[in-house]
Amino acid sequence: MAFIYEFTNLRITNILIVAGEPSGDLHAAPVVRELQALQTDLTCFGAGGDLLKAERVELLATVEQMAVMGFSDVPRVLPRLARLKRDLLRRVERDRVPLAILVDYPGFNLNLARALKRLPHPPRILYYIAPQVWAWRAGRVKLIRRVVDRMAVVFPFEVKLFDDAGVPVSFVGHPLLDELSSCLPLPSRAVKIKGGDNPFLLALLPGSRKQEVERHLPMMLQSVSLLRRDFPDLRVGVGCAPNLERSLYERMAARTAVDFHPDSRRLLAESDAAAVCSGTATLEAALLDCPQVVVYRTSRLNYEIARRFVKIRNVALVNVVPGRQVASELLQDGFTPESLARELRRLLTNPSKREEIRQGYARVRELLGEPGAARKVAELAMRMIEP
Repeated sequence: MAFIYEFTNLRITNILIVAGEPSGDLHAAPVVRELQALQTDLTCFGAGGDLLKAERVELLATVEQMAVMGFSDVPRVLPRLARLKRDLLRRVERDRVPLAILVDYPGFNLNLARALKRLPHPPRILYYIAPQVWAWRAGRVKLIRRVVDRMAVVFPFEVKLFDDAGVPVSFVGHPLLDELSSCLPLPSRAVKIKGGDNPFLLALLPGSRKQEVERHLPMMLQSVSLLRRDFPDLRVGVGCAPNLERSLYERMAARTAVDFHPDSRRLLAESDAAAVCSGTATLEAALLDCPQVVVYRTSRLNYEIARRFVKIRNVALVNVVPGRQVASELLQDGFTPESLARELRRLLTNPSKREEIRQGYARVRELLGEPGAARKVAELAMRMIEP
């Protein structure tokens, strides 16, 4: 599908956009920028983070107010989300908003989409970054078919899934291809000789949510202590999420010599290996050619619930996209300081393992499509509200 349109006669003044997590805020902000390039007097309102705010989006709620960490956290946040939904519906109906762009965050956004379609003057709905129905809660596809006018998906295998279900769908490529353009990976990361003037650099990415950092970072730091028995000159960088206070990381790492990095992508681009919280960051490591071990631990309740519903063998996106295991996964009880240190040691010292991972990364990059996702989503949006 060609994404070259002219919109000179189209004048829409207000669009709803909702991104309930930091990653959604990151992907949504370039879409707003492209929308405003297509139509300079266009305005947006909704929910999101600092990046959407920087694009002059009027925020009725922030990602911090919408944060949910697992099933057990839902009751605490539910009243706040109910108020937000009510406020958004009132605003959409009052202003006769023609289009809603909903970005990921399916627990809230699909519920909002259903309510929007019940309004006397419902907007058209463009859903960017699809719910992972291929992993769990496949029944959501039926709801999506009823309430979403078009899906803009970022993984190629999602096209057939939604097309077979009767949902209009467009593959726009993954936004990381654009977002990482300024963080080019090093041309080669040859295995270094331990110590000397060129010690290893290890990246720790414990997650973008406070609860993830609290669960993952202490165990990552314990693995660093184990690794330094073999690599006393090991340099360690901790990637800090922009939505979290630096003091959170400093408090947990007070007894371990590490550096703190506000730009985790630049850290990945410069590192020899990484321990990465499962999520979009695993794709970032792949695109930046940094060998990684994927980790994740949640509460026992959340884990037991998820275990009954998740229907895929691998959970890390770096493994899901190519349909095979590229990076090792250490999940729940399998994630210990000892197991992480063991896997990281392999990455730092085994050239054949690193080369095997790089070959897998090449396939991941190939499958993620071409750059320009935000522009394609913006053009889809304008096309959907064209008179």
